[in-house]
Amino acid sequence: MKTFQQPAAALFAWRPTLDTLAAALSGLVILALSALMGRLSGTNPLAAILARDVGMLVFAGLFFPLWYIHHRRWEWEDFGFHLRNWKFYLAINLVLGGLLGGILWVSRGPWEVALDAYTLGCGLYIMLAGIFEVVFFYGFQLHLFEKAFGTVLGIVLAAAFYSLHHMGFQTEFFKLFLVGIMYGTAYRLARSVLIIYPFFWGIGALFDVLVQAQAITPIAWPWPRSGLLLVLMYFLLNWGGRRWGWWRPSSQA
Repeated sequence: MKTFQQPAAALFAWRPTLDTLAAALSGLVILALSALMGRLSGTNPLAAILARDVGMLVFAGLFFPLWYIHHRRWEWEDFGFHLRNWKFYLAINLVLGGLLGGILWVSRGPWEVALDAYTLGCGLYIMLAGIFEVVFFYGFQLHLFEKAFGTVLGIVLAAAFYSLHHMGFQTEFFKLFLVGIMYGTAYRLARSVLIIYPFFWGIGALFDVLVQAQAITPIAWPWPRSGLLLVLMYFLLNWGGRRWGWWRPSSQA
C-alpha cells in the first residue's frame, strides 16, 4: 500500500482533489442520515434507529472510509489506525481523560449517575458509537481535509461535520464544534486515534449523555442496539480483515 504522507501538511493550503470531494460528500450523507433520523424518531422509531445505527454508524461511517482507504491503497497508519507506541498514547489518553473528568467534576459536579441496566446499556452504546466518530471524522475526514486545505482548516472542517452530524438528536452545535476542535487537535498532534479513544473521548461523551442530557434525545433500546452494532462491526472487521488484508503489518512499521 502506498503512503499518504506526501506532500507534508502545512497550516494552510489549497490542493483539493477528488479525495476531498469524497470526504465532503460522505460527510453530507451522514448529515442527511442524521436529519432523517430526527424526522423519523417521533413517527417511526425503528426506521430512525436503522437510519442511524446501520446507515450512519456502520455503512457510511465505518464501511465507506475503511473501504476507500483500502481502495486508494493508502497506509492505515497515515490515518491514525495503528498500534505504534500504543502504550504511550493510551497512557496520555488516560491522563487527558482524567483531567477532563476532574474539570467536569469541579465545574459541574458532584453528580450522581444511576448504575441501572438502562444506564449501563446507554454507556455501552455510546462507546460503540464513538468508534464511528473517531474513524470517520478524525481518522478519515480530518486527514483528507488537511491534505487539501492545511492543518487549521482540516481540523475546523472535521469539527464542523462532527458538530452538525448531531442534528438528529442533539442541538448544541457550537459546544460540539469546540469539542471537535479539542479532539481533532489532540489527534492531529499524535497521529493516532488512541490519543482520544477510549478515555479522553469517552469521558466527555458519557458525561454529555448520562449527566447533562437536557438537549439530547434519550437513547431508545440501548441494549438491543448495542448488540446490533457489535454484530455488524464484528462482521465488517472480520470480512474486511480477510478480504482486504486489514491486519497485515504496515510496510512502514
